Amino acid sequence: MAGTKVVCLTDLDSDLRQVVADQALPGMEVISERLGASEGEKMELVSDADYLIIWPAHISDDVLRAAKKCKLVQCLSAGYDRMNLALAAELGIPVANNGGANSVAVAEHTMMLILASLRKMVVNANNVASGGWRKSQERRPDVFEFEGKTLGLIGIGNIAKKVAKRARAFDVEVQYYDRFATLTDDEQRELGVKPVEFEELLRTSDVVSIHVPLTGETRNLIAKDQLAMMKPSSIIINTSRGGIINEDDLAQALSSGVIAAAGLDVLEKEPPPAGHPLTKLPNAIITPHNAGPTLESIPKRAANAFANIQRVIDGGAPEWTAKFGNTG
Repeated sequence: MAGTKVVCLTDLDSDLRQVVADQALPGMEVISERLGASEGEKMELVSDADYLIIWPAHISDDVLRAAKKCKLVQCLSAGYDRMNLALAAELGIPVANNGGANSVAVAEHTMMLILASLRKMVVNANNVASGGWRKSQERRPDVFEFEGKTLGLIGIGNIAKKVAKRARAFDVEVQYYDRFATLTDDEQRELGVKPVEFEELLRTSDVVSIHVPLTGETRNLIAKDQLAMMKPSSIIINTSRGGIINEDDLAQALSSGVIAAAGLDVLEKEPPPAGHPLTKLPNAIITPHNAGPTLESIPKRAANAFANIQRVIDGGAPEWTAKFGNTG
């Protein structure tokens, strides 16, 4: 392992770069790109790299081709949808994600968006900040409790499981749909969840929360027809990837009362262009794709990254690798 060169291509500041480097194992030489480095500088830097650690999960095709010795591209992020997986496959370089290191952060953010949407937190807080208050004559409540509701999880991976555990503390019913994963009976009892078909989940859930990657199969998974199946009082949450929900259809559904609210941490184009139909709606809460990055998650991501590199050094296969061509 002596002399193993690991190149970090990230937009983290110097302090957080050091947090990542501190997780390296003995014998690993960790080099970070210069902030603002040109494509040429990056290509030179990776030319003799044994491993790449990247965040965000995107490098140019030229940089990827220049990494001729690379045995693994290790993402600190959870998604690969911005990676050219087809090119990585052509070059024989596996690409891995962070192994669920951000799952606690995203699960907590999901719960925040659920509660904030049910209680209209942003609208009410902004009203107070602008000098308003609840009018004395307005005594008819227009917000919901989470207790007693049904939460439907689309996908049942690391993050969804943590959401299920946290939601159960609110005495809600939890159901899930996952085309590719089925929990054992023991796992379902432990989590307190039940499997249902996709359309049943949409029809019967008060809260629908998305936890699947963006692929060709999941792009526009939620569009006009699916939104029409949901309850008028229901809300939808997306902390996964933009593009899974058709945003024009969602804006129309929110404007016309097809569903009650949405909480989104991701959009198809980030940041959204001026005049995006969702950004002005009072029943849409949008956060800037910051569910996963927390001060606690950075060292966990890095520890997983270097542990995965170690697996390859030891002659094993890396974990958490992408299915090539599954880029959406």
